[in-house]
Amino acid sequence: MQTQVSDAATPTEGMSSHNRMPGLGNHLAPGGYIEQAEINPVAKSDDGSVTPGDLYDQCGKLAIAAGNAFGKSLMIEESMQDDIASAGFIDVVKEKYKWPVGAWSNDPRLKELGRWNLIHWNQGMEGWTMRFCTKHLGWTYDAVKEWNAEMRNTLRDRKYHAYQDVYGPSFPSLHDTG
Repeated sequence: MQTQVSDAATPTEGMSSHNRMPGLGNHLAPGGYIEQAEINPVAKSDDGSVTPGDLYDQCGKLAIAAGNAFGKSLMIEESMQDDIASAGFIDVVKEKYKWPVGAWSNDPRLKELGRWNLIHWNQGMEGWTMRFCTKHLGWTYDAVKEWNAEMRNTLRDRKYHAYQDVYGPSFPSLHDTG
């Protein structure tokens, strides 16, 4: 998400006490901007390959529950545009992109992004789940290891055409087909 500070106001003018981004523009001059990108932790598919109750679905629900138990929403993209505007920014733009999990896409760029995201999932999963699940959800170490092993098997299953929504600034390279 790319935003610009209003020339007519300081970045924090009009910021309410419930704003989740206090001081966001304190180090920007009028006319300056920030960029923020957020990933929705809930994977989905357009072809029905991700279904209610499968491990991708469970993973999204687990991420949301763990964040809530920790006291921090992992669904930041739901409020980021309003939060940034509440901090005094103008011209707040929020773009949505698909980030495949795996190389299933026919589009060469999305296929490459999917390869990288699959690595991201495989290498990051234990770090994401171990503390959240043991400390905040009451799972045992062994239960987390077992769940991660099952999720890694699901990640290898090519029948899934899962993706995550990513919200952020306009990325011209994702729109350029030339």
